[in-house]
Amino acid sequence: MSPSPQHPARDTVPFGDIELHDDYLPALPAGDYRVEVTHALRTGRNDDASIIGDTFTATQSFTVRGPQVAIDTGAVVAMQPPDASSGRFAEVLPHVVLGDPMLPWERALEGAPAGTPWLALLVLTDDQFVGGTDAPTRTISGTVGDLLAADAAVLKPELRVEADLGDADPCTYIQVLAEEFHAVTPRLDELRLLAHCRAANTGDRPILGLEEDGLFAVVIANRLPADAPPASATPTKNIVHLVSLEGHEKILVDDPDFRGRTSVALLSLAGWSFWAYPDLQTGFADLAEGLTRTPDGAQAGRQQMWLRLASPYPDTDATPAPRRHVARRLNDGYVPLPYLTRSGESTYGWYRGPLTPVMPVATARAAQATTADALLGYDPVWGGFDVSLATAFETGRALALADGAFGRHLLAFKHTAWHLVDTLYHQATSNHLPPHDGGPRGPRTARAAFGALLNGHLLTTLGTPPGRPDTPWSPPAPAAPPTDVSQALEDFLRSDATRATLAGAPADGDGLAEHFAPIAQWLGRLMLLYPVPFTHLVPGEGMLPQESLRFFHVDPSWLDALISGALSIGAQSSRDTLQDQIVAATVRAAAARVASAHRDTLRGATSDDATAGDGLGSATRPVSGLLLRSALVSGWPNLAVRAAGPSGAPLPVLRMDRLAPSVLLCLFDGLPATVELREPQEGFRFGVEDHGLIPLRNMLPPRPPANLRLGEQIGTDVTFGVLDHLRTGTGNARVLNIGSLIPALQAALDAAHGTTVGHVGPADLAMQMVKVPEAIRFTGPNGDRG
Repeated sequence: MSPSPQHPARDTVPFGDIELHDDYLPALPAGDYRVEVTHALRTGRNDDASIIGDTFTATQSFTVRGPQVAIDTGAVVAMQPPDASSGRFAEVLPHVVLGDPMLPWERALEGAPAGTPWLALLVLTDDQFVGGTDAPTRTISGTVGDLLAADAAVLKPELRVEADLGDADPCTYIQVLAEEFHAVTPRLDELRLLAHCRAANTGDRPILGLEEDGLFAVVIANRLPADAPPASATPTKNIVHLVSLEGHEKILVDDPDFRGRTSVALLSLAGWSFWAYPDLQTGFADLAEGLTRTPDGAQAGRQQMWLRLASPYPDTDATPAPRRHVARRLNDGYVPLPYLTRSGESTYGWYRGPLTPVMPVATARAAQATTADALLGYDPVWGGFDVSLATAFETGRALALADGAFGRHLLAFKHTAWHLVDTLYHQATSNHLPPHDGGPRGPRTARAAFGALLNGHLLTTLGTPPGRPDTPWSPPAPAAPPTDVSQALEDFLRSDATRATLAGAPADGDGLAEHFAPIAQWLGRLMLLYPVPFTHLVPGEGMLPQESLRFFHVDPSWLDALISGALSIGAQSSRDTLQDQIVAATVRAAAARVASAHRDTLRGATSDDATAGDGLGSATRPVSGLLLRSALVSGWPNLAVRAAGPSGAPLPVLRMDRLAPSVLLCLFDGLPATVELREPQEGFRFGVEDHGLIPLRNMLPPRPPANLRLGEQIGTDVTFGVLDHLRTGTGNARVLNIGSLIPALQAALDAAHGTTVGHVGPADLAMQMVKVPEAIRFTGPNGDRG
């Protein structure tokens, strides 16, 4: 725990740990500023004689921009409880996690000390609002002019609108009854304790599209949610709003003057709702536990947690051969789909996408294919087609044709490579360029050859008497043309020297580099399946039912066919095909390096290892992963997923993305021995345990005899009663009295530690009120958990 953080936390904080900071203050708060410089010309021994009576003055006005009436839609990283969720939330303090760690402190409140946030999180119920009945969170959409327009019944904020905003700019606001505002809104001197900055390692999270430095701002509500009576089966709706208190400083006191207004207008920067039950439990633990169950409630075993359709037939010797064949196909991850042959017959084909439940066997023909038909499989025993690799080829080809930029780079790359081969072949067969040991590298034109002569040797021999030739000079005899030009060119292309030249050409400045890099970037994303349609990944909905977790291997042959299809566009002759195959190995290797580093690049944690992607997706370096379809994904958008190998070392995450609001895809570099799903450290819950108590946590460095770590519970029976410190006169609303809570908590901590622990700040309060993140661990791809 400390004041503002001084370093990014992306890589400095270990997985599973967090750092808490009181705040993250900007160098200059947002607002309109004016700089005035005055200069006077004086002379004399003591500069007491003015040369010119007047002074020179220069004034410069400027605006430090910052959010004032709205924030970006992606600024909210997590909300607790999740939006539209229902559960036993009566003991949870709602909070919001913001991706901009400075946001709560970017603006200053009038009369408040430094470090006071301008934002607050209000927990309200429907009966506390005025208007906004058309919106589920009771918001009113309008303009800045609408918000600030005088109203005899509504107290508006005394807002100094920045120069870059106008009355016509849109905004969202709420209107709260005046007495309810006074009951639930934090006082001005309480605000500082309800916001803090948090640092966490983001390596095990989906890419958020934000600055991935691991720093987050957290704003906590001061009110526990309203819940239904114990015997009621009907939940209570709670509405949460992140509001701006700028312009309302005068009424953030114990005895506010609302000047006869019956309601208060507040800018809402974010809002959501949830339902609180008294007894229902559908939190993280319940949803995670549901992943280990089959639809009938039984414990899921290994077979049920692979990505495949359930087979209606057992794979046993007693099963008739046709049904056993179907069972084996389904168990291997295949799905029967309608198939129309090129000759027009309608039949079915077995299709399996790149995500397979069995360890795939790589085949070289996928990387060498030039057409989809070359990859079409046929089983003469059962008369069935295997269209998997052929589909992968056509998918890659279609995606490449659909991306105009990639197509232009690829065709330009092939055209440049064609001219390079022509130049190399001309050099190898020309009598006007000197031969070179080790192959055709060297001057490729007469101009380049002459330039090489000027590089020192010719200049040193100029001016010396020429030697007499031993034999009369005669021009070299022209080489006999090959009898089969096509075969000669093919032999030249297949030679080791030409292959080596083409393989190194993208890095040698031969005109290929400007196209090679975009091609490798595009294919690297393709290897991670970014543009591949979801139906090609999961061809049957039954493979990934609601509230399920499915593991898989990534088929390298499917990826090879996918890339072969993408690289096939623009090939018009056998020479094109052969040339593409020679260059393809270099292109594929570069794409693998891009794929290996893609996630780190997005996070800003690039690697200097140039061979980091070598062999990615091959049999020696397999890729595996999981698909999660659950309310865990929508309710915890920043859900942490960690995979570890047999040695316990974490496996690198190649990709982690939400494909839909409730579907998460993870790809791992290797085969995991364990996979853990965990509430994110920056999004864990705050609140109280049973009977309104919290366990007190150590706030000092380890010391004997207990040697407790910072943040570790002092003892199971060392607790503090938070609900003993609620505001009075708020009816049933359980609003924390921060002014009473902090001194009492500090005294309790001093007594528990046996010494003075110091002032309790925002980070200290957050540590004491935290509810430990929940997690579930799968040992291998089955239902076992730890």
